[in-house]
Amino acid sequence: MIEVINQPFSVKGMPLSLRETEILSCFSTEKNKKQAKSMTLSSWSKRLVETTFSIGKPNFYALLSSLLEEITYFDEIVILHFKVNQKPTLLLQKNIIKGDDFEKYLNSAHVLDPFYRMGIDYKTKGFFRLSDISPNDYSIFESYYNSYFRHLKIIDEIGYLIQLPEQGGFIHIEMANFEGSPLFLAYKLQQFSELFETIEELVCQHLQSYSYEEDSCAEHNYIEEFHRQFATKVCTPREHEVVLLMLQGYSVKSMAQKMSLGIETIKMHRKNIYMKLSIGSQPELLALFIDLLVVTEPPILDDPLLLKIEKDKKSARDARLDA
Repeated sequence: MIEVINQPFSVKGMPLSLRETEILSCFSTEKNKKQAKSMTLSSWSKRLVETTFSIGKPNFYALLSSLLEEITYFDEIVILHFKVNQKPTLLLQKNIIKGDDFEKYLNSAHVLDPFYRMGIDYKTKGFFRLSDISPNDYSIFESYYNSYFRHLKIIDEIGYLIQLPEQGGFIHIEMANFEGSPLFLAYKLQQFSELFETIEELVCQHLQSYSYEEDSCAEHNYIEEFHRQFATKVCTPREHEVVLLMLQGYSVKSMAQKMSLGIETIKMHRKNIYMKLSIGSQPELLALFIDLLVVTEPPILDDPLLLKIEKDKKSARDARLDA
């Protein structure tokens, strides 16, 4: 049973000290005040009852969002159903991101999301902060975030991973704050973590009694296969391992640790990869991956880079003829 108290509590579950309470009271902006608010038994219980009664109904995820907002303020919440080889199904998005960035995420860039990789590759479940699960030296302002969500200026991201053995795949509940909002407070993160089993049970019960029309269009079933095939023929097997880690944002040091290789060996592999792919940096590798994913037609029967190399050779020949 989850105990919710009227007084703010710290990471260790004890009431905040007078000094900590004074610090929270110094928060001046409206967003900071909302984040520092206490989760009270009455408000939480009311939202929990509303959410429970919405199980099996179309408004379930909207009420689940309101339930989570009782814990703390966040700028955005997105709830997605991920399955292998399928475009993610968007279940809820509040404070909708404008522009093409979110569509790019749904169509392709999500395969590089650390939350997605944890859920798909390792069948992980629980509550996590992005900065805690990302590879060493990986920043949300770098790699695919830097390429696709640069103007949003996300400063903090947290989320639940809920595995669905019967339905397949997993549910990802993502909450984020943008520049101008505070980081998530430590004791609020503890509350989110302690409530995981409750949120998991609510979501699983809902999915058992409510079916939605999933977007399983054939053109999206090839994404994971594209990811597996990328650079398999152009690079050696070891270089291919390095490519996949680089796409996930690993640094040279973290790749060396993960692959049990020396740093100089990783640098040599990286140099060879850059030469073979005619690129000069990790962000360029990411851009190449996404650009090819967008234009490559399914099914994926071979390394997508082979077609690019052939096109580059043809362009070079045409340029020489024109000269």
